[in-house]
Amino acid sequence: MYAIKQAMLLSGALPLADITIYYMDIRAFGKGYEQFYQNAKAMGIEFVKAKVAKITEDDGQNPVVRIEVMEDGGRVDERTHDMVVLSPGVVPGWDPEGVVPVRKGADGFVLSPQPLLSPCLTDVPGIYVAGNAAGPKDIPDSILEAGAAAMEAANYLESSRPEREAVLAGEEVRTRG
Repeated sequence: MYAIKQAMLLSGALPLADITIYYMDIRAFGKGYEQFYQNAKAMGIEFVKAKVAKITEDDGQNPVVRIEVMEDGGRVDERTHDMVVLSPGVVPGWDPEGVVPVRKGADGFVLSPQPLLSPCLTDVPGIYVAGNAAGPKDIPDSILEAGAAAMEAANYLESSRPEREAVLAGEEVRTRG
């Protein structure tokens, strides 16, 4: 979706530009995203389902993209462009190991044990996750998760208030278990 947005902005600024997006999978999962994708196609942005294998230069130093088209029998093709912009997938940029005691999922992002019910919870009480720390997502979803994490943190602090007040008053606190 990020690549589509940037392509649409470029198409609006340079209406005569020919824009091609090579993709393996369109992730139009959010509200209105499919329509966003369809609007981009209507603007003339070409979508080619293909794996980019190699990028070289021709004699005029123009990028030549070698692709394996994943439709129409899987042929190999080469296309020359004026410019190529790489749009790699999102990978975790931070490893919580050794910093906070939360588990990571197989994808390397912070694991949420209940992603559909409460996506900001982690497996450690009092530690919450929001935004891209839990996986790729758009800005509205990140804002929503941040608000949920703030509410969970406030609830956690409120539920532990008697224990915190006792510690501040110098009283001995007995833990259960």
